[in-house]
Parts: sequence; structure tokens; C-alpha cells
Amino acid sequence: MMSDEESQTTERLASEFLTSFHREGVYLGDHISRLADFALSDDDVMAKAASRAIFTSLIERLADSFDPAAVTLYNQLFAQLIAQCRAHSRGEAIDRELNFFRLGSQQAMITRAEYLRSSKSRADLISRRVKLIVVLSRVTIGADVAITSVFIERLKQIFPDARIALAGGGNAMELFGGDARLSFHQLGYRRAGATLERLSNWIDVLNCIRSLTEGLDRDEYLIADPDSRLTQLGLLPVAKDDRYLFFPSREYRHSSSLPLAELASIWLDDIFGPSAPTLPRVSLNPQDIAAGREVAKRLRQNNSRPVVTINFGVGENAAKRIGNVFEKSLVAELIGGSAIVILDRGVGEEEIRRADAVVNNVIKMKPDIRVIEIDEENLKRSLDSNRMTEVDLVVWRGRIGMLAALIGQSDLYVGYDSAGQHIAAAMGVPTIDVMAGYTSPRMIERWRPTGPSDVCVISVDTLNATPNEKALLSDTLLFCSAFADFYTDENNHS
Repeated sequence: MMSDEESQTTERLASEFLTSFHREGVYLGDHISRLADFALSDDDVMAKAASRAIFTSLIERLADSFDPAAVTLYNQLFAQLIAQCRAHSRGEAIDRELNFFRLGSQQAMITRAEYLRSSKSRADLISRRVKLIVVLSRVTIGADVAITSVFIERLKQIFPDARIALAGGGNAMELFGGDARLSFHQLGYRRAGATLERLSNWIDVLNCIRSLTEGLDRDEYLIADPDSRLTQLGLLPVAKDDRYLFFPSREYRHSSSLPLAELASIWLDDIFGPSAPTLPRVSLNPQDIAAGREVAKRLRQNNSRPVVTINFGVGENAAKRIGNVFEKSLVAELIGGSAIVILDRGVGEEEIRRADAVVNNVIKMKPDIRVIEIDEENLKRSLDSNRMTEVDLVVWRGRIGMLAALIGQSDLYVGYDSAGQHIAAAMGVPTIDVMAGYTSPRMIERWRPTGPSDVCVISVDTLNATPNEKALLSDTLLFCSAFADFYTDENNHS
């Protein structure tokens, strides 16, 4: 069993590694070696604690800096980590597959990764013989909407006759299942697992791609990787490099302030030639669209109040939260400003607990508000009743596809930096993105939601917040309230 002292040791090793490199340019390889030893421990608790230090304190920080030097450091330290894992008795399959791709050493992996970093025209890939394109998921829902969907839309244009397969999580079908051009192939990625588990996901990716491309000639398929965690950001190969497109999202045009969705579109111009800008897109299944439309119709049946959807999910990253007071005040302010609020309860016990606390606190602040709770089971009954026509707060719990349908019928979406704001922006819904807990200013620029409607990003540095920065929260409340009042006035005078 891992002691508190050992847990602190893993975080200290990660911290010292980054500090040494940033301050002195010294690469502490022994620290990575010790972290790898912890991560390969037979003690599951120890292995997961070390893996959290590796991925949260090292990998994610480097990726979120969007800096070329961080990419170089990532390639070096992760290649070292992989080399140590493949030498372990439980890493035999990883070692075998890396040897298949002639990556027999740590340096060979680094050399290949450095080659992939250059963005050169690949017009040679445009061939009428391409029958299949496999697009790898970015694993997280928001990134799939913001980036992966841009790849899908552009590749559909360039290769109008090719089949397109999206390899990734089950939520992909919820958000893109309405696209007849797509097929879906579910691949799990154990984000909370130990390091060896996460690396082993790559074997599943290889098996999936080999199955999909079986019987095809080499020039009849392409693999598109939008910087996916499934390949550990391109370090683990999934096809011969001449059939592999890798988007270097962490460093492409690193000095620009453009969001990742726009950068992905521009990079595809570099690869295949200029085209009209490609925006993120969500393609929901018709049943969810119809249900979302019916809910919105019932909510607006007896009045012209705007509908605002809110999600306070943060993907297990507590630093992205502002706090209880902000959350309950925001909901109460919107309802007081004549809006109808749809509050998503989120996923997991913690998110559900926090959403329920918001509801209870709002009821205490406004005892006369009318609340209805709906989910997948009682949705039809709720629609058939009259309760939904006289309501102030709708509490929703259900699938991401149905949540997306509700967002798409809303007049405004408000949420922390997570999946919802990317869905809203892609669907053309005005969006307020409360960005907190960012580890670098560039994150705010890169992860700005992109779509055909207005997006307002309000950033609050919860890690080092000053009183003035915290005061921006009142601006969020005022903005939401003003929007609700404006919308109501416009409808009353139309």
C-alpha cells in the first residue's frame, strides 16, 4: 500500500523535473526513471498515484503550454517512459509492436516524432484510390467537437467517395451519429488507469485499424490523427508514415492567438491546398433532435422567455470551478432575469452532488420558483403533461446526445471549460465560456469555442486569482441577466 510519503514523492519528482528543465535546461532522466518504476509497481494504488503525477503534473502541463520547447521535452520524456515500460514483463506486446514499426530504441521514437512535427504539403495523398479514412478520436468530447469534427468535415469534402471511420469513445456516436458518411468503432481509453494500461490502449487501436484496413492496398486508406491521446500525441505509430496524417496541435503556428478549431482548418489547407474555412460540427441523431425541439416548444408555449442551458461539469479538474456561490447566483440571476434555465446534472457522483446543491440553494433563495426534473425515463411523460409549460428551472440528467439537443434549442449556453461550450458553439448557440484553472494563458486562446454564433470567454485565474480577476464573476452574471432581458424585450416588441 502506498504511503502518504511515497505519494508526495511522485509529485515532488514531477515538480523537480519541470523546475530543473525550465530554470536550468537540465533534463533529470533519473526522475523519469523513478516515476516509471513507481508507475510499473504491482501495487495498484502506487502505480495509479505515480501515473497521475506523470500525466497530470507533467504531460498535461506540457501539452497545455502550446509551446514547441514543451513538445520537444514531451517527446523525450515520454519516449523514455515507453522504453522503460516496454522492457517490463507486462510490456511485451508494446515492445513487439514497436519493433514491427522498426522503432527498436528510445532515440528511434524521438527521431520519428521530430519528423512528424514538420507540416508539409501532402497533395500526393489526394487519390481517387482512397476508399477508407480512419479518424482517431481526441478522447475527450469537447476536443472531438472542436478539432476532430473539423477533420471529418474537411476529409468528407476532399474524398467524397471514401468511407470515413471514427475510432474512439462511445460518446462520439451520440454527437456525430446523424452523419450518414460516418461509421463508429469504439475504443476505450482508461484516463484514470495506470501508465501501462494507458499505453496498452494503443494495442487496441492497432487491432482496430488493421481490421478496418484488411484487404485494402496501401494507397487505398489514410489514418488521420488530430493529436490523439490514443497514440500518446503521435509517439506511438498506427500505420506507415506515408499513410498517416498527424496534426501537431500543440505547436502549429504557436505564436498566433487562434483557437484550435481554426488552426486545424488552416493546417488542413497546408496539407491539401486552400479551401473555405471549416467549422466544427455536431450531427445528432434525428430522435434526439426531435425530442430537444419538443422540450423547447413546451417550455416556450405560454411565454416568450429565453431558454438558457447550463452545465457546471469540469471533467474531474476542480481548478476549473469558480465555486458554489457563483454557481447558485448565476442560476438565480438568470431566473430572476426572466430566463428559463435547463441545468444539466452532469456525470459522476461529484458533479451530480454539486448540481443538486445548486438546485437546493436556488430554491432557498427563491422559494417560489417552479422546478421539474426530467431524465430519459420520464421525458415522454413530462412532455405529455402540462408541467413543462409553467416552469422556471428544468433539471436534466441523461445522455450527452440529448443534452446536445437541448443545447441546440437554447438561446444561450453557459458553462465552465468542458464539452458543453464546444457543442453550443458548433450548433450556433450564443455561448458564455467561463475559463478557469488554466495553466497557461495560451490555453484560453487555443480552447476558445468556435462556431457561427457569438462566443464570450470570461477568464478567471483560480490558481492565482486577484480580487480584480474574481470581480469578473459579477460581469458574467450581469452579461447573462442583460441577455435575458434583451431577449425578452425583443420578443415583446416583435
